[in-house]
Amino acid sequence: MERWLDTPTSFVSRWLQGPRWLATWPVRKTITVIIYTLFVSFLITYKSIKHDEGLEERIAFRAAWITASQTSLPFLLAVRVNPIGLLLGTSYERMNWLHRWASRVFFASATIHGGFFVYEWIAADFFWTELKTVKMVLPGIGAWFILAWTVASTIPFFRRIKYELFVVQHIVSVVLLLVFLVLHVPDHHLFSIWCAVGVFAYDVVTRSANPIWRNLWMRVSANPGVRYAHEASVEAVDDELTLMTIRNVRFKWAPGQHVLIWSPTFRWETSHPFTIANTPNPESSMQDIQLTIKTKTGLTRKLNEWARRSGSDGSMRILLTGPFGSAPNWKQYENIVLIAASTGGSFITPVLEDLLTSQSPGCVRKISVLYIVRRKAHAEPYLERISRALSRAKEMGISAKIEVAVTKGSKTVAEAVLQDEADESRERLIEENGRGPSMELERFSLDSEPSSDSGREDQLLKEEVELGFDGGYTYDASSVEHTEGRPEIATFMRTAVGSVPGHVAVAVCGGDAIEKVVKTSVGSMRAERDSDGLGVHDIYLHIERSDI
Repeated sequence: MERWLDTPTSFVSRWLQGPRWLATWPVRKTITVIIYTLFVSFLITYKSIKHDEGLEERIAFRAAWITASQTSLPFLLAVRVNPIGLLLGTSYERMNWLHRWASRVFFASATIHGGFFVYEWIAADFFWTELKTVKMVLPGIGAWFILAWTVASTIPFFRRIKYELFVVQHIVSVVLLLVFLVLHVPDHHLFSIWCAVGVFAYDVVTRSANPIWRNLWMRVSANPGVRYAHEASVEAVDDELTLMTIRNVRFKWAPGQHVLIWSPTFRWETSHPFTIANTPNPESSMQDIQLTIKTKTGLTRKLNEWARRSGSDGSMRILLTGPFGSAPNWKQYENIVLIAASTGGSFITPVLEDLLTSQSPGCVRKISVLYIVRRKAHAEPYLERISRALSRAKEMGISAKIEVAVTKGSKTVAEAVLQDEADESRERLIEENGRGPSMELERFSLDSEPSSDSGREDQLLKEEVELGFDGGYTYDASSVEHTEGRPEIATFMRTAVGSVPGHVAVAVCGGDAIEKVVKTSVGSMRAERDSDGLGVHDIYLHIERSDI
């Protein structure tokens, strides 16, 4: 299914001749949005376009019923415990883009409904009389303005200013919208609105039930008691990275999933999503969750400052929600390439660890991993975990190669990536836009410091070393390669993929800048493999990011 869904992107990158940015175009999303928009447009215009005196009123009424019928869809796509996601085998955050586009089409449909009525009333000099005599008109106008604000406020610029404030106003706006719609829509069509109210209520109940189920634990044995939260130890690696270990969690999760955390220590902060950086122990019912948290603003900065004040003994109460998220079945591919920037390692490390510790690796025969970090210490939490699994690679017949690229003085990891000239076109990609503090899963944060212009930065200083950190862990030096300076991602990918037949999976987690480089490289390699007769063995691209 994953390979089939990737077909439109593969088609464009191979057979459509055009600029290189075409390889990074979200083809599947674009096709989905266009089809849905055309479908709604067809429903509004079918047999209603007749150039007579009733044209405006006919289109306005048709748009009214079509708009009311759409009301439940944006709500259903925003539900965290998502029935559609369960049917499709995906998670709520990977459907959020569709929620936003469904809302925009809903708004456009409502605008057609109201716009044609207002035009008709103004043309007949009847607008103010309509407002005074028809009670449902004012609630309808109010609903339109609320909907317009709701759609406008979801633009990334507004979401990133203060995400917590965005969440609060978004909930208030949605509640007011439903109230105005109930007052506006005639009784014989209120069923559609009550369906949306029911979906909203379902979301509230399921969002509330999950943290209660995950955090409330009653013990009735020898020492009866009630636990309402988890104990978590918090340690600051430096002012840019915080490690959190949540103890004695009574559930399991899959690699790549995330949880939302909230602490009464920072009671005014909203719950925050983080990718789980480790895999569960299958032999134990009690688990420890490890999180690597990039310091930005809001909760992440407060956590880091609190950890530095508290020292190595810092602990706090944490309430968990989740786990959420879904990932492909990596074992169906012969060759896997994992690329992460900054705390994107929280995603690829559990994937690698799971592949090397499972009973059967499936079809996997080769794994190549690239960590891009600003400081060597930022990679240590990930290397410490995979060091225990690397020793099994040879036993399982898997060739595993790990590369850690330390950008050191670069302003951001993203800028180091953008300077990569290994791509055959040597074109420079656009600079990554700033990302908000709480909008995204923290595995995607890319903040660092400016890049040095020294000569060393232009040349990777590669040295295979045996790592031994304070934790005392070591592993085969031939499996790990350290580099300094900007990483040559395109070169790394070409070496990892090679020209050997076999299905390849490339996964990237690290934000817009690194995604663009990886997408462009995958597009080029797809075209080359097709020309070499290897097109049947396609390259599947998985982009792990948050669309919240």
